[in-house]
Amino acid sequence: MALSTLADPEAISRAPSTVLDASIGERLRGLRAHLLDAPPADSAGNVSSPYEDLIGSLLEGSGADLGWLAWHDSAGGVVVRRPGIALLPPSTIAEFPDPPLDPLLIVDGGSWSGSWPLWCGARGILSCLVVPVRQESEIVGTIGLASCRAGALDDFGIQRLQLGASLAMQTRNDELRLASLRRLFDEVSRTLEIALAVDRALRFPPTYREIARSIGESLDATYCQIAIRDARQVLTIRAVGGHRPPRKTGTAWPLRPLRRCAQALHERRAEVLEFNRQDDASEPERLALFSPTTRTGVLLPFFAGPRSQGLLILGEERESRCQPLSPERVAVLELVASRIGHIVRISRRLEYERMGDRRRQRQLTMERQRLARDVHDKVGQALSALLVQIRCAIAEGNAGQEALQVLEHTASDALRGARTLALGFRHPEPSVAPLEEARAFSETILQGAQCRLSWTEEGTDSQVAPRTMREIANVIKEVVNNIVRHAKADCARIRVEYPDRRIRVTIEDNGIGFSPGEARPTRDGRGLGLIGCSERLARIGGTFDVRSAPNGGGTLVLIDARRS
Repeated sequence: MALSTLADPEAISRAPSTVLDASIGERLRGLRAHLLDAPPADSAGNVSSPYEDLIGSLLEGSGADLGWLAWHDSAGGVVVRRPGIALLPPSTIAEFPDPPLDPLLIVDGGSWSGSWPLWCGARGILSCLVVPVRQESEIVGTIGLASCRAGALDDFGIQRLQLGASLAMQTRNDELRLASLRRLFDEVSRTLEIALAVDRALRFPPTYREIARSIGESLDATYCQIAIRDARQVLTIRAVGGHRPPRKTGTAWPLRPLRRCAQALHERRAEVLEFNRQDDASEPERLALFSPTTRTGVLLPFFAGPRSQGLLILGEERESRCQPLSPERVAVLELVASRIGHIVRISRRLEYERMGDRRRQRQLTMERQRLARDVHDKVGQALSALLVQIRCAIAEGNAGQEALQVLEHTASDALRGARTLALGFRHPEPSVAPLEEARAFSETILQGAQCRLSWTEEGTDSQVAPRTMREIANVIKEVVNNIVRHAKADCARIRVEYPDRRIRVTIEDNGIGFSPGEARPTRDGRGLGLIGCSERLARIGGTFDVRSAPNGGGTLVLIDARRS
């Protein structure tokens, strides 16, 4: 089989011309560095290969005019001539004979029998050394020296060439190893970029569907699936991505028969399944998780919390992409899976924060509603009563001592209400006979409006919860306030009962009435009273019912709630 050189005329003319130092070993000590660093350059700036350095060193330490290194697979061979020697123009060196089994010394042309003597004789070579380059027991190339002068080479040169062959083989292995590392580096870099792209492509809070879609677009796999293990030890597909995923979202299987899945989750490491050969242990996973045409599958566990565990399932159907997965590649895929767990963990924390914000917002809204009711009931009612008294005094055209005392009493109630409200912001509201306070308020405000009050109470309020009683008292005051402001009634009846562990209040007037369905809050705050009454009773599990008609039939208000 022919051994072709890869050297061209320009490469030969760029052979290094430095003198051999103490020995070949010292000169070639940096051969491995050539693989990791940039190759050295000569004075003209031309870059030389480590093989050119090797042949140049062997050539300069001998009486040869030409040296070469040729590989069996024609990769990386080189021919170097001594400067100023016109022997063997590069165009005449096309192919080398088959490598000899043992080192070969040709002196004075030899007997000119055999492939190598004939090759030398055809090119005017009178002295030649040829040494096979071996990798273990296989001959992979030749290294040699040649001269146009008889007796220029001897047996001592064979030892130097054998050393050069060993160094050349070691250099080539390093080159192959470096090329493999470079390919691995490129693959790892590309996969890491994909892992980072998953983070960049997602917007928090992402769903499993968004994560699977992003991974399916980024990773070089036919399809991907995200499965979650629940407390019942059931594996459920939560999202799919890629091209033609085999399962739909929501498909579930017991984890126990899926031994490889359980092992991946238990040992927290990836499991690679090869389906191109018979593998009974992986058959349950193939039937449950992968398509019939899948050739390679990967189970990658991820953990989003102590109780949140899942699997990123990758499947490859293309035969051209089903190469054996290196440990480095699997480690990078595990990194991608861990990023999923990290994303889900952060997403859940953000969701908890949002839920907390919504809960705090609801609490703030309820607090504002409570404050609005308190302002309306404690201050607004008292001021409304004061306004009614003033209007009555103006309508009658007199403001005697008795009327002024009523105005002073009402204004004092308003002031006390404001102070009580301010104090309530700092301390809990004390329980002070709220029903009696509501009765006194009703008598005062109705008297000022020239409206008679009939208050009837059957039973006792000793078994009513204080909070329930406070809310009902506030509702009574609000209803009475509405009677004075809108009903134009001259009679109001309030009846309080305690039937069957409940408290029931009936408030009735003979005013002009209104349409409850048309009562809507206005921008100036009117109409909020009925809404506040409904909210107060809803908080204690009670009901607030208003029955009226705009035909002069009066209004009936029914209040009902549990005692505790």
